Amino acid sequence: MYLPHVPQAAQPETGPEEDLTKVLPDLPLQEALDQAAQAAQPAQPREPAAHSTQPRQTAVPPVPPTRNPRAVPPEEPEEEPVRRGVSGGIMAAIVGGALVLLAVVIFFGYGLVLKGGDTIYPNVFVAGINVGGMTSEEAVAAVADAVAASYSSATLDVQLPDRTLSFTPDQTNVALDADEAIAEAMAYGRSGNPFSAVLNYFSCRSNERYIDLQTVLNLDTDYIRNRIDELAQEVETTLSPSKVDVNEAAGTITVQVGYPDRQLDTEGLYEAVYNAFMNSDFTTLTWDYQETPCELVDLTPYYEQYCTEVQNAEYDEETHTISEEVPGYGFDLEAAQQQLATAEPGSTVVIQMEDIEPEVTKLDLSSEMFGTALHKVSTKYAVNSNRTNNLDLACKAINGTILNPGEIFSFNDVVGERTAAKGYLPATVFVTGGASESELGGGVCQVASSIYYCSLFLNLEQVHREPHMYVVDYVDFGMDATVYWGSIDYQFKNTLDYPIKIQANIDGGTVNITFWGPEELDFVVETSYDILETYPWTTVEQVDETKPVGYRERTVSPYTGYKVVAYITVKDLDGNVLESREVYSTYRKRDQVYVVGPAEEVPDPDDPTTDPDDPTTDPDDPLNPDDPLAPSEDDEGTLWP
Repeated sequence: MYLPHVPQAAQPETGPEEDLTKVLPDLPLQEALDQAAQAAQPAQPREPAAHSTQPRQTAVPPVPPTRNPRAVPPEEPEEEPVRRGVSGGIMAAIVGGALVLLAVVIFFGYGLVLKGGDTIYPNVFVAGINVGGMTSEEAVAAVADAVAASYSSATLDVQLPDRTLSFTPDQTNVALDADEAIAEAMAYGRSGNPFSAVLNYFSCRSNERYIDLQTVLNLDTDYIRNRIDELAQEVETTLSPSKVDVNEAAGTITVQVGYPDRQLDTEGLYEAVYNAFMNSDFTTLTWDYQETPCELVDLTPYYEQYCTEVQNAEYDEETHTISEEVPGYGFDLEAAQQQLATAEPGSTVVIQMEDIEPEVTKLDLSSEMFGTALHKVSTKYAVNSNRTNNLDLACKAINGTILNPGEIFSFNDVVGERTAAKGYLPATVFVTGGASESELGGGVCQVASSIYYCSLFLNLEQVHREPHMYVVDYVDFGMDATVYWGSIDYQFKNTLDYPIKIQANIDGGTVNITFWGPEELDFVVETSYDILETYPWTTVEQVDETKPVGYRERTVSPYTGYKVVAYITVKDLDGNVLESREVYSTYRKRDQVYVVGPAEEVPDPDDPTTDPDDPTTDPDDPLNPDDPLAPSEDDEGTLWP
């Protein structure tokens, strides 16, 4: 049995108490007693074999005759089993009794050791200090230090709903007799006989014990009671209702707050304060009144009678619009009710009715929903009055378009048919067969391409996109989108979790597209492209016999054809690749065409230097063809879209 070491006063080395602790068996005390009792039970007699009820006899074989026969003495019969069993039981009882007696002696002796010990039982607390295992001198020092740090300097605060009641050391005259307190701690568990001393010791090892300081703590309890009684007289009230008066001309509602039925549990508070001092616990004590409040005035009927509701700006998902805010008149009902709920009993609360501005204005909501620029793209265009007019009209039709999550943007649906009634003018477009012709709305493809290019940086789903017939120079290869009323549309879907707004305008020779949302994107998109194949153009001459000899005029400008792959890579803000995809585009080539008159000698059409009258030069670099947007003398200022 394991027993803790208990420090003893100085004793001779061969003292009886020290010898007793050395002979304690290394088993729990109860287990030793149980084993001793078990050993004291008499052993059961051994049963004889089942196949015989008589003592076993030994058969003696016949002895052959000899010259000198010798008499064989008969065998002694075996001792009966029953007699051996009875004798063993008596012996076991004697041994068991001895063990029980030894355990009792050991238990009694250990109790004597504990009763005479010079250290306090474990887990014994004095003034909040665990003095277990300490000598009297050590415990007095520890408790005295604790008292000096608490009772002599700490103030006990009682936090009430409307005030704080404080008890300072000089008011309560609190003081602790440390010697007397430690004497009680040393005596704890040792009163009574040695057996109870052992039981108390083991109980203390598993449970905390607190010494009652009532007899050793000096405390002015009369002062505490008087302070609490005085407080009760100050705070206790009887129930009376509130009164309401309305002045419509002044726009005021005046409420005279009533009184609750309020009582203070003086006995409970005294006991809580007293126990705090007894336990040296100076944490703030929270205490509530016993209160039956007077009925709170409900301002709802007054609000409904005199006030008009304010209307905040709201976003309508069906119409994709933000409504205007509408001011109201009256007062803030929720705030006024809260003011009454927290008003002091007997106080006067005046509620002023007035014009109420909305909490959310259209500007506020628009800024909240679309106050962050998610991405912006600007593409340059050459100055051409008709084409610039068409770009402006298309941007105005798109500007302010809002897409809810999951909705699809259609260029043709938003912009509509490009008609003269809407103000569209003729400008160059690519038509079937590859020719450039002037049609209403020419050039709006640049707006579609700018939107497509911008949407890539938001990683939006592309529903339908077709590249131009020929390459354009206002966006990178593979980043354009063409449109044509009635046959070709550009569409994308808002795959973000919130509405987005498209801002579109022209300014200073650029088409500007900005996507707006409520917050910064948590990813970035990188774009690049590779040219997989190049289809160079050639110069074609068409002889017109009606023209004079030496006549040469370019009627079709060239375009180099390309097969391009665009790379769209999405990364998180740490640079890790989230996804990537490839978009393929094929652009046709268009040969340069000259109309020439009959001549005896035809200059080399591939050598532009042989034609000094031709102000253009064939491009040497297939990646940099003639700017289709730059007007020339022979096309009278028409531009490609």
